[in-house]
Amino acid sequence: MNPSLENALIELERFGKENDSSVADRPLRMLNITRDTGQFLALMIRATSAQQVLEIETSNGYSTLWLADAVRATGGRVTTLERSEYKHNLAARTCRNQYRFYQPWSYTI
Repeated sequence: MNPSLENALIELERFGKENDSSVADRPLRMLNITRDTGQFLALMIRATSAQQVLEIETSNGYSTLWLADAVRATGGRVTTLERSEYKHNLAARTCRNQYRFYQPWSYTI
């Protein structure tokens, strides 16, 4: 994993934990997956050479980074859905900052 991605994951982990510990309103909580789960999902994508990955409920893009890093190795693509405009914007910024891409149709429903 490249250092830039590692730093982004650490920052999103920190943000998610701080946010979730101080916000009671569930729709505004990040509810990120754990690092172990991210590593497991990435392993499964690489092991199966997955070309198409669908993520439902993107939140702030933490899990999206795990998935996107894994599909880079397979030449695949992640499509992710998020119904919250607030979280959609967080995920879009995460993807733009890390991978320099953003396709709005892939992020919101």
